[in-house]
Amino acid sequence: MRKVKNAFIKALPDYNCFACSPNNEQGLHMEFFTDDETVWSEWTPKPQFDGWTGVVHGGIQATLMDETSEWFVFVKHGRSAVTMELNCKYKKPLSSVIGKIKIIAKEISFNRNICEIETHIFDSENQLCSQSIGKFYVFSEEESKNKYFFPGKEQF
Repeated sequence: MRKVKNAFIKALPDYNCFACSPNNEQGLHMEFFTDDETVWSEWTPKPQFDGWTGVVHGGIQATLMDETSEWFVFVKHGRSAVTMELNCKYKKPLSSVIGKIKIIAKEISFNRNICEIETHIFDSENQLCSQSIGKFYVFSEEESKNKYFFPGKEQF
C-alpha cells in the first residue's frame, strides 16, 4: 500500500478539480492510495454534501466513484481519461455522520482504449452502500501529455 501523490498540484497552474484539488474551497479534497490491484480513497463526509440530513447526496456518491475510477487509470495506466458511462447502484443510505468512508476501484477490463472499472463505497462500518461500473475512454500517452497536460505516471 502506498499513498498516491497528487501530481496535478504542480503540473496544472489552474488546477481546481471539485473532487481532488486540495485548493478548491467547496471541493471534496479526495486523496488516493494504491496496492497491486486497486486504487482507493478514504473520505470523511461533511454536512454540506448531504441530500437528506445525515445522508450523503447520491450525486456526491457518483462523483466519489467516478473520481476514484479516473485515478485508477492515472495510477495504473499512466494516462488521462474521460468518463463515457457510469452506472450507479445505491444499496443503502450512506451516512454522513458516523465517520470515514472508503471508495475502492478495481479494473474489470481494458480493451483498446476503453477501461471498464468497478467501484464500491463502504461506510465506516464496512457495509456496502453504493457501487458503480464505469467505462472510461483512455487517451494515448502522447495525447494525455500534449492535450490534457498529464504529468506522467511516474509523478504519482
